[in-house]
Order: sequence, then structure tokens, then C-alpha cells
Amino acid sequence: MQPVRDAVRTAEEVAEGHGHVGILPGDPEQTRRLRALLGSPLPAPDEDALAIMAVTAGTDLSAGAAALARARARHPNLALAVVIGTPAEREAIERRLIEDHRLEASNVVHAASLEGPGADAVTDRVIEMLGDAAVVAGRRTPALRAAIGRRIVRTAARRAAGVGALPLGGASMPVLTLQQIKMVGQLATLYDRPFGAERALTSLSILAAGFGWRALGRSAVGLVPGVGWAISGGLAYAVTRGLGEAAHARLAAGHELIEAPPLDKIRPHADRALELLRPGAPPERGSGGPPE
Repeated sequence: MQPVRDAVRTAEEVAEGHGHVGILPGDPEQTRRLRALLGSPLPAPDEDALAIMAVTAGTDLSAGAAALARARARHPNLALAVVIGTPAEREAIERRLIEDHRLEASNVVHAASLEGPGADAVTDRVIEMLGDAAVVAGRRTPALRAAIGRRIVRTAARRAAGVGALPLGGASMPVLTLQQIKMVGQLATLYDRPFGAERALTSLSILAAGFGWRALGRSAVGLVPGVGWAISGGLAYAVTRGLGEAAHARLAAGHELIEAPPLDKIRPHADRALELLRPGAPPERGSGGPPE
């Protein structure tokens, strides 16, 4: 149970990051659109927030760009200039930000507009800049949840494919299972589902299901010799992606991961699992390990 508890704890601890987003004064119209896109973040960033500024060809850069530079001095991922306009205008703005205001190319994202593909590009870049703190940012800001959830699922599926393709034999199953538990835990945290019997039972269900799909993978590899790494990697990707998409869809629709009636039938077992999986819980008696 210790590795499972560690995976659950990791998902819980992700929510302890700062994850604040603040908008600096920039182009007035594009700033309004940026606030709507990102779910009305802080009116001004604090020292731990990701500072974002919407910039067009006519924007006065004197105050806002200086604030971005100060944010970047605290950490390279705390400053983001959203440059909007034609390709030529955006190139000129980026050059000014880098040459005159001590920013780097990594602190700039381009968008023809804050609609359609441009909006998606800006949202993806904001999530990338937030890093691990994106989960707690999404928990505070519902407008970001769908995009963050999709990134969690895609990232977990790609990692699962890499592990599944390695010649680890039976050792790959527990690694993949723990990645899946962590993925579902992050999604639950993103949608503000507290750790409880439902989360504990979900973790144990994933653990049990891992044995089934691992057996399927061995059978498939035996039928097509020579390309076992591709089959194992593809199966790990598909299973993890399917699990993540299903969990994300249920949470986004406002449902629980497990419906109440089935959970009520096995509530005593779920409560026991909860005690074992709760972050900070001591190991079972007889395990030989010291209390945490």
C-alpha cells in the first residue's frame, strides 16, 4: 500500500502550490478579453503569481513591461507577454520586449487574436508556465479546468506509453498503475474533490484492473512476436488515455467518479482503504516499516 499512498499524497500535495495568475495593465480591449479567457484572475499579480500582459502594436510598454521583467527576475516562469496582431507587428513587439525590457523568447506567446486557435495557444502556454501549480490554479479558476485536465491525461498517457515500451517485464505494471492513480488523483484535485472513500476505492480499482490489462498485453505480444515493445507501449497508452478521458468527462459533468449506490454497498471496505491510503497514515502492522 505504501506506493499507492505515495501516489495519492503526490496528487494532494500538487494542490499546495501557489497557482495564482494576475493580469497587468496592457492594451485595454485585449486585457478584457484575456481576463474573460482566463476566468477573471487576480486584478494584479502578487510576488508568487504568474504575471501576464496583453500587448499590441500601440501598447505603452513602459510600466507593464518593467513589471514583467521584475516578475521574471524572481523566476523565469512568472512572466508572460501575450503579443497580439499581424505577424510583422508581433515580431517587432517581441524584439522590443527582449532587447529593451530584459525578457526572453520563453516569456512571449504569439496570437493573431484571442479567439479560436489564438485563444487555445495562449491558454496552453499559461498552463505550461504554471507547471505543477496548474492543478491548483484550475481548482480556483473553472475556466482553465478543461484545458488542464486534457493536459494531465495526455501527459500521463505519453508517459505510460514510454514505460510500457520498455523491456521491464512484470515490473512495468505497478509503475503504470501508480501513474494512473496519480493521474486520476490530479483530476479529482483539479475538480475540487476531497480525498475520501471514493478516491480510495478508485485507487484500489485501478490497482486491481492493472492485472487484467497486463494479462491482455502478454497475450497480444505472444501473438505478434518481434514487435512486443510497440504493442505494450500502445496498449499502455490506450488504457491510460481511456481511463483519464472517462474520469475527466465524469468530473467535468459534475458526477462523482463512482456512483453512490455501489459505494454504499462496500462502504466498510472503502473506509478501511481510506485509512490505508490517507496521506500520513502509518503502515499496516506487521509490515516492518517505521511510522511516517
